[in-house]
Amino acid sequence: MAEKIGLAPVGLGRWAKVLARGIQRGDAVELVSCFSRDADRRRAFQEEFGIERSAATYEELLADERVEGVIITTPNDTHRDLIVQALEAGKGVYVDKPIAHTLEDAVAVLDAVEATGRPFAVGHSARRLAGSRVMKAWIEDGRLGDVSLAEANFSNERGLELTTETWRYYADRSPGGTMIQLGVHHADNLEYLLGPVKSVSAHARRLYTKAEVPDAVMAILEFESGALGYIGCGWASPGVYTINLQGTKHNLRYDLDFTHWHESHEADAHSTLVSQGYGQSERTPVELPRTDMFREQLEEFGRAIRGEAEIEVGAREGLRALAIVHASLRSSERDGQAVEIAEVLDAAGAGTRAA
Repeated sequence: MAEKIGLAPVGLGRWAKVLARGIQRGDAVELVSCFSRDADRRRAFQEEFGIERSAATYEELLADERVEGVIITTPNDTHRDLIVQALEAGKGVYVDKPIAHTLEDAVAVLDAVEATGRPFAVGHSARRLAGSRVMKAWIEDGRLGDVSLAEANFSNERGLELTTETWRYYADRSPGGTMIQLGVHHADNLEYLLGPVKSVSAHARRLYTKAEVPDAVMAILEFESGALGYIGCGWASPGVYTINLQGTKHNLRYDLDFTHWHESHEADAHSTLVSQGYGQSERTPVELPRTDMFREQLEEFGRAIRGEAEIEVGAREGLRALAIVHASLRSSERDGQAVEIAEVLDAAGAGTRAA
């Protein structure tokens, strides 16, 4: 049996643990080291996940030949430097979404990916949920018909918990608040389902959080196909995760219980998808196969390092999802005026590279 692909988490907080558990549910990749500037955190992570060694510095981690790729789950504003350094050291890189906090940093990451040719993946894993996959199949085989409207919402209570001790509190570190943390998932989902977004009209508000960032965002997307979409995301309510598609033949309504979000191998068991056909009053349950979005994406990343798989969500897709976020924020600053995706990409120096 071939040796497992060796990966190493960078930043050993809550999300690194979620992804580590996903890896342990599979058999293609393994954690061979880890890095945090906090020695106690490194030791605790090693003990919890049975990792033989850790690195005291990032440079030490990147010099380890057993480490074939790194998994970056650090704050958004640190992504660029960590990604570029790892790519230039010859490592594959998986970074949790978003690709970066600014479009300029995302373009710099795209430059490094193209210059080094190393495997690079962005953790937009939500498109791998069974609901998204089944919706995509219904679109591609014609069962849904032509889609005119899409509605998506991802909300939770995290904005009420923010303090000055958390990086998500600050607008310069997490621009857009709930939009860059939650809405960005649906930015990727809707482009996956319906193709490129042309423009965005949005309103962002800070209502109940004490942080610098908005806790309520509503964005209307115009797709290049002419279809319209809605993304709602809030940080001041119990968890919500939904996608609704309206087609000329059927409607599809998808609802996932957010309390099971971190348990990706169980999320589909706590989700529902129902269809309603043209001229029908009843809503019929649609069977959802079982997926494991975190394990599947990290195994795909690992196999890509060995040249055995193609990465589905890379720098281009990550850049486009982030562009939808920043177009939303720019639109809100202009009192809801539509902002072209091309405008924010051009301003960041991306040109047509993410078209």
